[in-house]
Amino acid sequence: MTAAAPRPFGAFLAASAAGGRLVVQPRMGFGDPHAMRTGLERTRAAAATTVGTLTIDSYTRVGDLAGARAALTEGAGLNGYPIATHPLAVTRALLDGVHDDGFPVQVRHGSARPQAIVRALLAAGLDATEGGPVSYCLPYGRTPLRESVAAWAEGCELLAGHALPGSVPHLESFGGCLLGQLCPPGLLVAMSVLECLFFAQHGVRSVSLSYAQQTDPGQDEEAVRALRRLAGELLPAGVDHHVVLYTYMGVYPRTERGATRLLEASARLAVRAGADRLLVKTTAESRRIPTVAENVRALETAAAAAALAGPPLPGGREDSEVYAEARALVEAVLGLHPDLARALPAAFERGLLDVPFCLHPDNAGRSRGVIGSDGRLRWSDTGAMPIRPDAPADLAPLTAQGLLTALNHMADRYDRPPDDLVTAYRPRTAAPHHRHEQEPVMDHAPQPAGPALPPPLGEHLRSPQLRAAMLVQQEALWAARDFLRRSGFTELLPPLVGPVTDPGGRGAKALDVDYYGRPYKLMTSAILYKQASLHGFPKLFYIAPNVRVEPEETATTGRHLVEFHQIDVEIAGASREDAQEVAAGLLTHVAEHVWSAVPEVLAELGRQEADFADVRSGKYDVCTHQEAVARLLAAGHPQSPDSEIDWTGERLLSLESDRPFFINDYPKGSRGFYDREDPERPGVLRNFDLIAPHGYGELVSGSERESDYATIVTRMRESGENPAKYAWYLKEAREGIPASAGFGMGLQRLVRFLTGLDSLWQVSAYPKLPGVVAP
Repeated sequence: MTAAAPRPFGAFLAASAAGGRLVVQPRMGFGDPHAMRTGLERTRAAAATTVGTLTIDSYTRVGDLAGARAALTEGAGLNGYPIATHPLAVTRALLDGVHDDGFPVQVRHGSARPQAIVRALLAAGLDATEGGPVSYCLPYGRTPLRESVAAWAEGCELLAGHALPGSVPHLESFGGCLLGQLCPPGLLVAMSVLECLFFAQHGVRSVSLSYAQQTDPGQDEEAVRALRRLAGELLPAGVDHHVVLYTYMGVYPRTERGATRLLEASARLAVRAGADRLLVKTTAESRRIPTVAENVRALETAAAAAALAGPPLPGGREDSEVYAEARALVEAVLGLHPDLARALPAAFERGLLDVPFCLHPDNAGRSRGVIGSDGRLRWSDTGAMPIRPDAPADLAPLTAQGLLTALNHMADRYDRPPDDLVTAYRPRTAAPHHRHEQEPVMDHAPQPAGPALPPPLGEHLRSPQLRAAMLVQQEALWAARDFLRRSGFTELLPPLVGPVTDPGGRGAKALDVDYYGRPYKLMTSAILYKQASLHGFPKLFYIAPNVRVEPEETATTGRHLVEFHQIDVEIAGASREDAQEVAAGLLTHVAEHVWSAVPEVLAELGRQEADFADVRSGKYDVCTHQEAVARLLAAGHPQSPDSEIDWTGERLLSLESDRPFFINDYPKGSRGFYDREDPERPGVLRNFDLIAPHGYGELVSGSERESDYATIVTRMRESGENPAKYAWYLKEAREGIPASAGFGMGLQRLVRFLTGLDSLWQVSAYPKLPGVVAP
């Protein structure tokens, strides 16, 4: 006897909407069936009205089922569930007792050729999926559009014709997203409507129209309302439909505070505009694949924000700019041919549809979207589309730097801290919340303190997150000492004050101390003392406390503290390459030990074993300063070739890397007088930085040291330093300091990288941020 299907996906959404409940849904997929079932169970148990997600792995998305089988055989981690590769019994067992009338499950993939995925999901008893002939072709690869359209026509017919008795298969268009950002909403709305019309032409009777949150809440609200109106006007009678909103799909905020604010804004938008379902994103989106716990937290955060938003607002602009633009695009395509399988490819061939910044060969590539001064997305060029540009006529041409700024617009906007770093610590009197079409302007209004700044010290010290970070720090210190001692190093206790210290860089200053009537300095770095100690201790290290008065504008970078610690290492007779080998070995050993010692703590913080795979394997890349500058200039970032890589440039390089990498050969004048100049390449220093991947930035800075007395004095004078201040150090140099190489590894930066947290203050028990008075 054939089993009956659970309640249709569309019917569940309709019942939830009738009850005034926004349905929230994660993006979640795991290759391991046990992990996938756990994710579905936790989603179902969340304090929210939810539907489940099976996100498909990349091998299956591109039709490489042999690759998926090989990965499963080898035990390799997959970034999704290989539904067409796991035995059918495995998938059915995964769904058994989870997928039912109270908990629909949707398959999400990204394939231009979905037939194998559709067959597999139907065989497993599922009947809801998503995608589209355009939206899962143009942004995702180079499959010819006509081939994708034909494949999706077959996929729709398979879905519509082979479901279980009582089923009403559901298909969601991804057309409201496309590349995720910098596409004005009119085209997103039109594409979502056109794809749902395509689905209906091929037998699908239940659809959802998507729209991805963009840059302006008012414009987004117009877009969702236009989507609902056009669906009602154009979809055939008898086709069930609803609107799904995607939390912002572009470059995501990097801080927990910023990511949470953006998620909450999307939930309020969904309620105001009348969307029935919300696809959420987590606070980990900018760094890695989220854990189950992070997904559940995002679902519950969105549901709470939606509940506080109240009922949908009535009315709204019926004939908005977005509606008029979308209607014009839809009518232009339908005017080509009533069969959308023929009309869609023809529309792209003629440029009547043209996705901005899309490099697919079948896309004309003549349109351009920009962010206007009012925050709304506008057209600076529409190519052959039947709509007009609406950007200001005097708008400057888009440069690479301008594009980079636009891509980061939402991340920077939501990550931006309160304007007033002092009042951010004071409780704010809650004002009544007036709901209106526009979200409150956040760019200039002070905001409540979030994770960009620490809470009061007592609250911080009681935080479970801090305790977890301190457990990781404890193990990292044990591992660092273990590695260095077994490598023949001696640990010394460093000085805290002295007549002079490292002259510093990037605007940092030393604090003065009255030492029995003499002006001494708190140590910003004990590098000079390391060199002086080499005769007695040829291989030495400190766990050194440092105090640097950083510029106040660095308070919210997440990577600066006034008080911090370094693992300081120096090796007599060593080259730069010797020091790099020790630094890489130290980082690898620490990561290996911490993951082995406290995996459960790292898991609670959202870290996964895959996050440390390259570090633990010792796979490190190398580039020169000149090469790094060239990459940044090519990306539109104005990096000076004569200076250190600035903080923005360092973050960009770090974000684009999946493994740690060294930057060698900084130019003379960009670093301290103690970094040795290459005798064969004047003007180039024998130094390096070690950069962590995924945006965590610099972990280590080091170099070969100048040891010749006359050269040191010359370099001091060239850098503007008064040699008389360094009398004790120059006396040692005159008597002979051994040639050496060494480095400093920031302890808090190391722990931040290991824990995956956003800011250094989160891994410091007593954080002091630049410009912020704290106990």
